[in-house]
Amino acid sequence: MAPAATFDNEQTGGLIVSATPQNTAEQQDRKRMLLELIEDVAEGNKSAFARLYGLTHGKLLGVALRILRDRALAEDVLQETYIKIWHHAASYDPKIAAPMTWMATIIRHGAIDALRKRQTEAFAPEEEIPALASNDPDPVEEMHLARLRPKALAAFAKLPEDKRRLIMLAYLRDRSRHELSARLGIPANTIKTHLRRALMEVRATMLASIEPRAHGAA
Repeated sequence: MAPAATFDNEQTGGLIVSATPQNTAEQQDRKRMLLELIEDVAEGNKSAFARLYGLTHGKLLGVALRILRDRALAEDVLQETYIKIWHHAASYDPKIAAPMTWMATIIRHGAIDALRKRQTEAFAPEEEIPALASNDPDPVEEMHLARLRPKALAAFAKLPEDKRRLIMLAYLRDRSRHELSARLGIPANTIKTHLRRALMEVRATMLASIEPRAHGAA
């Protein structure tokens, strides 16, 4: 058996690292357990949710505390995080992120928002605070978009070549309707209509690819 990978205290800042096969196996077992619990939570299993909380809340609270340095505020963010996990467990995709990575990203996003709000409250008028939003993408929304992206690309590929070209010029190369009108010899209002119809066609094709799976799961 290969020896454990260890380093002296000076190299690791006082932390002895042990990368043994046993530790790796335990990590994989824990990952599988969390995956199963999230699947059960997605089906509304409250016992699985309680177990998931018991296994993960310590690490997630640590993430929030490192950002906020305030236990009461960190615990508030932790509660909001588990509410999100409960409501969005069905959108979790293990192909995109490991279970702890997904949950840690949610609480990190919430903690940064809470920190930003607390810092802003000291300087901004009270009536302006609700209008201040985070510039960071919500991890739940990001995962949902990541799952839809391949379907959107597949739907786009099914468009006729002229419609694909129009969308690419308008949205990927940032051409205005007037520029497209001059280039293609089509009135600007007609360009607008063609773009709207092409995007509606992409959306319809994408939704058609999603609905059969949804019915099958039901």
